[in-house]
Amino acid sequence: MKGIRWTGLIACSVLYGGIYIAIRYPLPADYTGHAQLGLLLFVVPGALAALTSKDSPLTAMVIAIALASPPCLILMQSGGFNRVGLGQEIAFIASAVFWCGSGTLGVMIWRTLMEMHHQQDGKRRL
Repeated sequence: MKGIRWTGLIACSVLYGGIYIAIRYPLPADYTGHAQLGLLLFVVPGALAALTSKDSPLTAMVIAIALASPPCLILMQSGGFNRVGLGQEIAFIASAVFWCGSGTLGVMIWRTLMEMHHQQDGKRRL
C-alpha cells in the first residue's frame, strides 16, 4: 500500500463508477442489439490507476474496482435500473475488470519499453 496514491485511487474509482453507470443506464433508444463498444472505455480508469501509482499499479486498479463495483451493483439492482439479472451484471463487472486490467497492463508495458529505450540510448552515448 506504500506506492498507492489515494487521490489517484479515488479518481480511478469515481471514473470507473461514472463509466459503469453511463454504460449500464437503461436508455431504450440506445439498445440496438449490437456489441457494446463502451466496455473499451474501462481502459481509461485502468490506465489512470497505473499512471498514478508507479510501484503497484495492478494493486491500485484492483482496490479502485473493489471500492467502486459494490455501489454500482447495488444501484443497478435497485428498482429503477434493474433491466438484467444479477448474474449478467456480475458478468459485466468481470468484463469491466478485464478491460481495466488491460489499460493498467498497457501503461506498464509502455513504461517498460520507454525504460529499455532510455537504457539503450545511454549505452550508445558511452
